[in-house]
Amino acid sequence: MSPDLVPDRTLATVLDQCLAVRRREEVVLLVDEETDPLVVEALVGGLDHRGCIAVVARMPRYAVPGSEPPEAVARILDGASAAIELTSTFIGSSRARQQATAGGTRYLCMPGVVADTFRLGGPLDVDFDELRSVTERLAEAWAAADTYRLTTPAGTDLRGSVRGRGGRALYGIAREPGAYMCPPDVESGTAPVEGSSTGVVVVDADFLFMGRGPVARPVALHVENGALRRVEGAEGERLTAMIERCADGRMENLAEVSLGLNPNGRVCGVPMETESTLGSAHVAFGNSIAYGGTVDAPAHLDCVMQRATLELDGRPVMVEGVPVADK
Repeated sequence: MSPDLVPDRTLATVLDQCLAVRRREEVVLLVDEETDPLVVEALVGGLDHRGCIAVVARMPRYAVPGSEPPEAVARILDGASAAIELTSTFIGSSRARQQATAGGTRYLCMPGVVADTFRLGGPLDVDFDELRSVTERLAEAWAAADTYRLTTPAGTDLRGSVRGRGGRALYGIAREPGAYMCPPDVESGTAPVEGSSTGVVVVDADFLFMGRGPVARPVALHVENGALRRVEGAEGERLTAMIERCADGRMENLAEVSLGLNPNGRVCGVPMETESTLGSAHVAFGNSIAYGGTVDAPAHLDCVMQRATLELDGRPVMVEGVPVADK
């Protein structure tokens, strides 16, 4: 394998800075039939080089984000020191993952990453410790706010209550027992108060893990009283089909509003990189339990937009994709 495909520097960022693997530690790699084999090969090699034991757990290819892994895999996770999710579909909101991290498993959620995600100058070629302080400051702002308003040049205008909701900071570092992070994703957000949000979300980036690649044309999602009520645009079928597949009315719940903060991210065919991109925002529908909410729906469906402006209690914290402190 060419060293240029998965450079040592970004491989070390994941294994040493983000996960802090230790000699003789067992690290579970969750994979499926669509996981990039170059990524698996590089991580296994990197773990071997560090004296760790790589345990590759092969799973079915799930269609619905947030699906539960097989019981045998859940048991492996629950007893592991560390794990890296490399499945082609996100399962990080599953009960199995939550139980594993509650028991002390360090967990990196990296579904759908490919060798190119590790490129030099890419979203894993950053200092996650440095980005942590920025992300935590925004999480504190979310936690202190009563109201939010999210807008974009494409037409998004969504507002609601976040009163009493803690801010959530994902900054890529899972070095402590039970830590859960999602490199290359760096983001901060929260679950809005159920039933409080109204407006329109214009998705001009991607529907994550709902078909491949960025949208060709924007899709408008109309939200009333905290629930998805109407979808306009041909590619909106990617979201509505997934909600129908879940066959649960709670999937219409507005579960999350977050901002992407990774300066080396870009909107592309890799969901975790798209979601991470500095200046992007995303909302999610369905399960909000892991995000500070109360709705235990069967899946969590992310929808991404670009050049976001976020106001908390009427004060801007990001304007058209640029953090206010950087303007």
